Amino acid sequence: MKNKFKLSVVCIALLGLTACNDDDTDTSGLESQIKQLESQNAELNTQNSELTSANASLEEDNANLTNKTEELQTKALGYISTFSHQCAEENVMFDYIDPNAPADEQTQVAALTSAMASEDCMSCHNYEGSDPANVPHGDYGNCANCHENPHDETPPVDPGDPQDPTFPQPEPDDSLVDGKTGASGSFYYTTGSFLNADYLAQRLNGSIYNYEWKEVSDGSGAKTLKSACGLQNREYMADMFPNDGKEYQLSAIKNQMGSKLISTVNKFTDDETLEQVETPNIAIFGYGMKQEEDGNYYVSMSIGKNNTCYNVINEGEARLTYYEYSPMLSAKFERNMGARILGNVDFKRTALKAADWVTEIPGLGAGEDFTPADVDWTAVGACSLVIKVDGIIPLG
Repeated sequence: MKNKFKLSVVCIALLGLTACNDDDTDTSGLESQIKQLESQNAELNTQNSELTSANASLEEDNANLTNKTEELQTKALGYISTFSHQCAEENVMFDYIDPNAPADEQTQVAALTSAMASEDCMSCHNYEGSDPANVPHGDYGNCANCHENPHDETPPVDPGDPQDPTFPQPEPDDSLVDGKTGASGSFYYTTGSFLNADYLAQRLNGSIYNYEWKEVSDGSGAKTLKSACGLQNREYMADMFPNDGKEYQLSAIKNQMGSKLISTVNKFTDDETLEQVETPNIAIFGYGMKQEEDGNYYVSMSIGKNNTCYNVINEGEARLTYYEYSPMLSAKFERNMGARILGNVDFKRTALKAADWVTEIPGLGAGEDFTPADVDWTAVGACSLVIKVDGIIPLG
């Protein structure tokens, strides 16, 4: 019965053995085949176990490699923190250059002038039509009447010691009150003040340069990291390229290094009491300062007709403050720096203009030594003020 059972199994397994029947008595050949098949099956089972074990090992290795790759990518992102690092991954090599680095200033000035050549002076300060609302920088007007062209390739000069005074300094008294110069206290910020006129002019006229990614959609920018790495002035960009599929330009920006205030006095008649009233007036404008051929220093600004212009012309004087604040510095006299400027109007250099910011009003233009009584304020639309510097004193 056992042999018959084996025979039946073999018949079913081999399917083609139709000669099998109950009368067969010699099964030695089939038993040999069965043993061979059983041996092969055992060998296959062993191989399958080995492959299963190897596969499990490979899966574990793959998981470890995946984790290691993620760790390396995370670590790499820590190193890729600037645009130049990004470009290095694209095999585009260049070193980042700080656009505000003090080293090798002549080379820096030439490079930045070239970088910003497209931003010529008149594109910043010109006007369109006669409507002052169309003036890009409404409080500046024409660059020639505002300050020296910042795009001129003029090599920087050594301004000297910031605390070496160009003008005589006021002497504080025991009362700690100085109405003449407006000093607060005993000139506490002397060591933080720019008393040297050349040094003050350099700071006051200077700018901080910065580059940023500006999103555009006119085809003038870069959509891929590879193309961004080939943009002009790439070496001045610190921030990483967004690389989000949008189009970006490398945009150059320059800002003043400090705040510029001008103080005047408002004088008017109170509508109810009919009394003469005086109130302080403080405004922020972007004035410049330079030394003219006559050896004197002058502050100039081009502004619209406003309280400041009206007060400066009628009073013939103004007090100006230049102030730099660095919130990350701990030393008080490094954190707060600047100076105060005392000055009187130079009516011969000053010009009052019509609403188009260009046409000088007859008798009130540059080169005409007019007086406040000569001014018809209904005709004035803009003021190109020039103030002769009579003193540079401590910040406070």
